[in-house]
Amino acid sequence: MRWRIGKLRFRRIQGILFILILYMITLSPTPTQAQAEYDDLTGVNVAVYKGVGVMSSSRIALTKMFEWMNGTVANVTPYQIRNDVLDDYDILVVPGGSESTCSSELDSEGRLKIKDFVAGSGSFFGICGGATFGANYLRFFNGFMSQVSEPGEILHMTTMHINQSSTGPDLSDCPENVTTMYYGSQYFVPRTGFSVHTIATYDYNGEAGMVAFEHQNGTVFLSSPHPEYEESNDRDDTTFGSNFDDSDSEWDILLRVSKWLIDASIVDSTTSEPADISYLVPVGLASIGVVAVVIVVVVIYRGKSI
Repeated sequence: MRWRIGKLRFRRIQGILFILILYMITLSPTPTQAQAEYDDLTGVNVAVYKGVGVMSSSRIALTKMFEWMNGTVANVTPYQIRNDVLDDYDILVVPGGSESTCSSELDSEGRLKIKDFVAGSGSFFGICGGATFGANYLRFFNGFMSQVSEPGEILHMTTMHINQSSTGPDLSDCPENVTTMYYGSQYFVPRTGFSVHTIATYDYNGEAGMVAFEHQNGTVFLSSPHPEYEESNDRDDTTFGSNFDDSDSEWDILLRVSKWLIDASIVDSTTSEPADISYLVPVGLASIGVVAVVIVVVVIYRGKSI
């Protein structure tokens, strides 16, 4: 008789326990879904190098382009770079210009700051002289650069083939061919064993004029021609190259490259923000409550069935 009473009470407690568990589950919030891949550079801080060694038109065009990408953009000086301004940025952009002047005005301290920035998960984005500066003065590129020697004026438009099968930036639905401003440009020849993602090759010789690659924990993009200029409209806020008739825009291609630069960088887990696990607290409390109830039930059941 005592066992039957204990069994009856146990079944009632089972029902109460089941309802309690369901109630706790409904109160416990579920973890948020992972953020979908972003479509622009919202939340990305972009530093555009402003020094004597860069062309003002290239700097302005690049500033406007990264603003179009919704990046938070600021121009930074050699002095600021030497004083650790890059700690606040995700991408350093070096426009076209004189690579030797950029090197001398940054001096060894500034160059080391940039190297450390990229090694620690920063991204380097170099155009023309900025690309040569990154490749030859900062030694990001393991290989050599060579003059294209394409027939025509030193400043003209050239046809380039986009690597739609790139295993780096996703260029699969980009135009197969684009016309880009050539300004005494060069091509990249990596040494054996040095891996790069070819972004675009010259129609003239099939060599790579734009490349991207990982460097330690960071990433690098180098373009010897000038895809930042919009020759047929004024959204680049400069008239340089406006005499050319070219309705193509390479900004979308450069957006995809820039997104890859950020995505492929390795963030140091010791300095990154801790993951938000606040949603686990109610779940943990609910689990503790369930365990406590189970223990009580077992004790009651065993006591009543004796």
